[in-house]
Amino acid sequence: MRLALLLPLLLAAADPASVLAAVRKAYTASPSSTSKFVETYAPAGFPAATPEEGRVTLQAPDQVRFDYDGPEGKLFTFDGKAARQYVAADKQMIVKTLRPEDREKLPLLFLESPEAVLRRYTVTAADAESRLVELTLNPKAGSEPSRILLTVDASGEVKRLVVVDAAGNRTTFAFSGKAAGERRPASDFTLKPPAGTKVLTD
Repeated sequence: MRLALLLPLLLAAADPASVLAAVRKAYTASPSSTSKFVETYAPAGFPAATPEEGRVTLQAPDQVRFDYDGPEGKLFTFDGKAARQYVAADKQMIVKTLRPEDREKLPLLFLESPEAVLRRYTVTAADAESRLVELTLNPKAGSEPSRILLTVDASGEVKRLVVVDAAGNRTTFAFSGKAAGERRPASDFTLKPPAGTKVLTD
């Protein structure tokens, strides 16, 4: 059997630590990576909101940027310390220092070592459709979020991230088209807005 055919089977049979290691390698093998995303928020007991689409950029050790499509000109960044949400149509940016539970809702754990993830979560692995593996992460301390699901392919690329909070609200990111990139400047994540933008701090 060819190695390319064996890889999905090997990943599916691997323990959670091995799958997490494959994820980290996939997202740290290049200076940065960019993927397309579709984000859907489904409040508990209500229909899902209209999906949002765009591109997400990840850069080790802990930087992330979401560029949303659409006329609003919406951006979200995290530079490792503070998060910034900018909406060009509103001429407004909100700057917030994230709590640990807020950080867990971002795909930053793609960049973390398996040891770091396993210290915080009990992780189980199960076969999913199309030779994918689904990891279920339950926090050991019973903190938010209450559960995280990762659907991973044989290369370690995450195809879906689902974050469920204690109230049952669910945020789902579907990822595709992952591409390696050069190292991005700090300004991509600290996000200095145009003159005249109202900046709110939280």
